[in-house]
Amino acid sequence: MKRKPPFILLLTFLLSVKIGLFAEEDKYVKLANKVSISSENDSWIRVSIPFNILNHPGLEQFRTRRPSTVEELFNPEYIDDLKVKIFLCFTNEFKKKTLRSSQFPDSNFYQYYSAELTYETIKLDRNTKYANFVFPAAIAERDGFSGGYINPTGYAIEISIGGRSMEISNAIMFDKYRDEATLLKFKQQAQEKSSSNSNTLVPAHYIFPAYHLKDAKLKAFSPNN
Repeated sequence: MKRKPPFILLLTFLLSVKIGLFAEEDKYVKLANKVSISSENDSWIRVSIPFNILNHPGLEQFRTRRPSTVEELFNPEYIDDLKVKIFLCFTNEFKKKTLRSSQFPDSNFYQYYSAELTYETIKLDRNTKYANFVFPAAIAERDGFSGGYINPTGYAIEISIGGRSMEISNAIMFDKYRDEATLLKFKQQAQEKSSSNSNTLVPAHYIFPAYHLKDAKLKAFSPNN
């Protein structure tokens, strides 16, 4: 039997790893559409993340067996401890226009924000869910990116269930870039720099209680969140 050259074996291995990494994308949760940003009222801007829950990851362990203890039992029609986190980036258009004759790169004008929403429990069905956050309109006006259509420079979405991160195919958007390396670099920058603007972007139900979903129990507000 003719043996394959080492580089062919290495290529085969790398391809199998890549396929394995992406096999789980959108298996349990997917984004139903792009993140939308619009005016809630004169004081607040709403950021909405539409997502669908497709499968219960807790059922994986029972493919070949039935639960045998009380602790293992759970209602498969509900997902517990689902977290939606967003890293959001806007460009400070005021500073960019003021210094338009300078040679500063666009990245010097990026402003990053982040927030997380926790569902203690949420119903698993075919309906699209919306994780809603709000952002002060005064900051958008001050920094020049407000208006009828508010276009973010980029965002990155993380969704986890029971502490397990879900693989989502279209979770990162950054300007017109589509290559994976640039998108991952953008997310890294957002994670590192958003802490400087902590508590600016917040879950919508902190300000507007009506944003509680009828089929979900949201985590109550705490100063330590």
